[in-house]
Amino acid sequence: MSTFPDDLTTEQDPDPDSPEPGRADHAVWITDDQHHFDHNIADARWAEALTASRKHFTSLADRMVRHLCPQATAKLDISVLWTDDHHIAALNSQFREKSGPTNILSFPSGEPVSSQADQLFLGDLVLGYETVTTEADDMGKPLSHHIAHLLLHGLLHLAGYDHIDDDEAAEMEALETSLLAAVGIPDPYADISPSDGKTGPDRSLLT
Repeated sequence: MSTFPDDLTTEQDPDPDSPEPGRADHAVWITDDQHHFDHNIADARWAEALTASRKHFTSLADRMVRHLCPQATAKLDISVLWTDDHHIAALNSQFREKSGPTNILSFPSGEPVSSQADQLFLGDLVLGYETVTTEADDMGKPLSHHIAHLLLHGLLHLAGYDHIDDDEAAEMEALETSLLAAVGIPDPYADISPSDGKTGPDRSLLT
């Protein structure tokens, strides 16, 4: 369940540090509702996919915030690092004590703020190129759809959602599926193409 709606706080255990992007190209997405996504593109292979994913995800972000806290006026700031599997594996080891790369990591800011705040820095997201693109290919789905889902999944983590137990996972998956459907993206947890054996994501891979 989210801790985000009522008081605009992020109450997950704060991480001691945010990942350092190093040298990277930079882009900013501003949604219709004026939420800001600050992108550091450390791996140039992401550039085309970011362009393709922008429309879906900015709409998703606005819909998510309206759903979770319809009375809120604060504008969100989120930092997104687009990197490779080598880098995300190092972060996965450093911050989660898990080996190997993953698709996305979420680093909540852990900073409680007043409900009257104009801006809220929600935290950092990090995506690994090889893992994300391989997953999309294995599932037979557009890369832009998979990226939009992962960004939404990470954003929900920043807002306080988790999937440690089955009830939490079911709540999070239902919300993701509903929001994705609203922008024309099929249920990522359903079978995509039973005839060729390609299915939705392995839930164990969603961090």
